Amino acid sequence: MIKALLGTEAWQDSKFSAELKQRMTPTQMRVLRVTNVLTNFLEQKYGLKLDVQLHDQGMSTASDIEADLLGVLPQERCLRRKVSLKSRGEVMFDAESVLPLDILPVELMAELEAGKRPLANLLSDQGLLLSRSGLSVTQVKSVGVYQHCWARRSVLHAQSGAKALVTEVFHDAIWRKLDYLANR
Repeated sequence: MIKALLGTEAWQDSKFSAELKQRMTPTQMRVLRVTNVLTNFLEQKYGLKLDVQLHDQGMSTASDIEADLLGVLPQERCLRRKVSLKSRGEVMFDAESVLPLDILPVELMAELEAGKRPLANLLSDQGLLLSRSGLSVTQVKSVGVYQHCWARRSVLHAQSGAKALVTEVFHDAIWRKLDYLANR
């Protein structure tokens, strides 16, 4: 379901247009612009610890849009990973990662298969996270479970050459939780 958002939504550069800024709260703007490991940021800034629920992980092929964003050939074999990040059992955001297999380190594959930790944390812990590019955001307009939710996408680049397209969709629960934590 997240994959479909790549082609149906109007994604904007993370610099945010004036119109987009007017629709965002300061918390939303701060979180959606994070370029380092988001789960670390949420824990350090707000004390919000998140647990990973792995929904699906397996071999797939990159769609044309995914291939373009990753700089690989369309239909290239990849690992597709779908997770929810939860606080006390409540979903804060969903994420889908697409990692081209030809440049995926073997040791990272074992960690991914365990399905216990967010991708960016795994890359960071192994000293692999180098940068994030193409950070863009949208407020989902498509009818469905994500309608009106904020979403962001970016490509993580590792020193090893590994890269991953990560798309995250933030449920309203995260904004309520962060506002509560910031004001207590």
